[in-house]
Amino acid sequence: MTYPDLSSEYPITTDQIDAYQRDGHVRLPGVCSPEEVGVYRKAINEAAFANFPTGEDLLDDRPFLQTLNLRFKHDGVKAFVLARRFARIVALLNGVDAVRIFHEQALFKEAGSGLSAWHQDQYYWPLATDRATGMWMPLVDVSTDMGPICFASGSHRDGYLGHYKISDEAQSVFENVIKEKGWSVHQEPMKAGDATFHNAWIIHGATANATDRMREAMIVTYYPDGTKVDDLINPSRINDAKVFLGGKKPGDLADSQLNTVVYP
Repeated sequence: MTYPDLSSEYPITTDQIDAYQRDGHVRLPGVCSPEEVGVYRKAINEAAFANFPTGEDLLDDRPFLQTLNLRFKHDGVKAFVLARRFARIVALLNGVDAVRIFHEQALFKEAGSGLSAWHQDQYYWPLATDRATGMWMPLVDVSTDMGPICFASGSHRDGYLGHYKISDEAQSVFENVIKEKGWSVHQEPMKAGDATFHNAWIIHGATANATDRMREAMIVTYYPDGTKVDDLINPSRINDAKVFLGGKKPGDLADSQLNTVVYP
């Protein structure tokens, strides 16, 4: 099957770049057209539902369905994930010349599922940079009551805020930190094909899906070319270095065969 070409350039303004660097996140409308996201939604759904955990691996209290590295299992997902259009946006927002892919994941929040706790991505990512970035794109229109991604604006500037993986503890701790620091919480509805881009240090999460519809989203994560592997300070970073960085060690360039240069 032929998939839509996603190499064309999405126009980025100086105001959008400034907003990203100030707030640690920015929403960009129509990064994919309705036609493009329709085709890729079908491909991502096909791959995701063939790989979501089942049986004993599926927790009753899960906040979402999740599966990673689908680009190695489906050509349509690969075409989406390695899209030059997305990677160029990341390069411009961060003021870097070239970016590599870290990983990608389908995150589907089922009808009636609970909140996704506050967390920092870079707790998990063993990348020695403050310019790692995640793109979050809904594959369906997402109303506020479906639980779109939300951010504590400006929290990325404080960097590492503690040894907290996604958990009830993290939700409580970060909720208090957000109040103490006076950071505003930003959340808004999104159309299919819109995208948010966020710094890997920003505190973020998602509210519950209070509707009877599945919230389908695809996440692609990036970092600047030339980044080195950071210290493996927790089990999650040890696992991520092994699975997503090809076993690279602290101090090595994060340039394994898994981490394709996607822009330029």
